[in-house]
Amino acid sequence: MKNLFKDRKPGFYLTLIAACLAVVGALVYLVAYQATADPVTGTVDRVFNWLNFALMLAGGLIALGGEALRLRFVPIVAGACYAIGLARHLVETAYPLADVLTKVPFFGGDPTLAVTFAAVFGLAALIHVVSSFMEHNQVVQ
Repeated sequence: MKNLFKDRKPGFYLTLIAACLAVVGALVYLVAYQATADPVTGTVDRVFNWLNFALMLAGGLIALGGEALRLRFVPIVAGACYAIGLARHLVETAYPLADVLTKVPFFGGDPTLAVTFAAVFGLAALIHVVSSFMEHNQVVQ
């Protein structure tokens, strides 16, 4: 464990923050939407999507694993997972926002949860992109 943080640069720590934010955000996403499900039918809010959950969780776990193993190509894979998960969530967020903006409850969905998780997933993706252009390991000569 001591060697995990040895000879690391700021890019590693930003990736670590983004990955933890993505994993925790994905787990809270799952819990929050399952907690707001209809108790009679068990129907979950239309904004929740299992693929978005899986992409954000996988992106975070891939980033953590890649940093632990010091693999240089992992930021691309994790960044793709974050970007696709965020984009899919933003598409689903448009439906409850359309209801709010038109004041017509047509599509349904909780706009507060949708915007909150769009911000969480967006922040994780942004931090990860910034960290991808930074050094992660100190060059040993």
